[in-house]
Amino acid sequence: MIEGLRQEALASVYGMSTFARSREVWGPEIDGLTNNMSDPDLIYQLGGKLAYVFSLTGAPGRDQSSLSGGGAAWEGLVCWYLNAILAGTNAIVLKQSKKLVPEVISNAMTVTYKNVRTNTESDLTGLILPDDPELISGIYERSRFNEILARNLARTSAHSIQCKTNWNDNAQIPMLWDMVYQFRDVKSHSVRVGVEGFDLDDLLDFTYSFVTVPTGKKVVRPNSMQVHRVHSLSGGNYWGKPSESGVAESISEIFKRVFKRAFQADVRSHIKNLVDNGRISRLTP
Repeated sequence: MIEGLRQEALASVYGMSTFARSREVWGPEIDGLTNNMSDPDLIYQLGGKLAYVFSLTGAPGRDQSSLSGGGAAWEGLVCWYLNAILAGTNAIVLKQSKKLVPEVISNAMTVTYKNVRTNTESDLTGLILPDDPELISGIYERSRFNEILARNLARTSAHSIQCKTNWNDNAQIPMLWDMVYQFRDVKSHSVRVGVEGFDLDDLLDFTYSFVTVPTGKKVVRPNSMQVHRVHSLSGGNYWGKPSESGVAESISEIFKRVFKRAFQADVRSHIKNLVDNGRISRLTP
């Protein structure tokens, strides 16, 4: 069931026209950076090189974020990378859509403000499902899966991941959403988290993360305003470059910080196992 959902998640990414066009450029470059996705260390380190890969599809004189669909392409690239590493685990990353994200998870994350419901602006939703093969064995119907998940929320983790190409203009959005979620216990008549009898307290764990390229030539420093806005996010702040102390972590670090519970061994050993068993996903068309 989990790998079936993963295939659905990747199919939704591959179906985006901007991603499909970019994939023709990204695939061969990623193969070159990872020795055809056969070197576990290079595959892990790829998270810190995704900004470079992403930049290859920008028009001369313009960065990718200025192009139509650039943000969606970045979201797709991150979704592919996370699922490639998470293959074989009980964790999955889905594009935020009613078709993919289980209804019970969407209900738990829904915020009601003055009786008006609104959903998070996160682009991806990560799930760590209960580590119980019998629980979902043979269950393929979407409605049936949602029912089973609803009965096992206390063993399920959900993780909102917002993906943006531009850091400076978008850092305030995840900061505000994470504040709403983190301070959900504060009594208020106008703001409530969760609908239809479900909320985030029903989950085993919940985090909110920000993943950016980032585009632009401005140097980001530890004291930059956009850094201050996201440095306390419950799920962390990441970019497609190598980790820089006080600024942002490489996307590769999200596996240990957010998805650690999904791995039976350390993430590098898991990647090696995927490679050895021919289960690693390549982006080459």
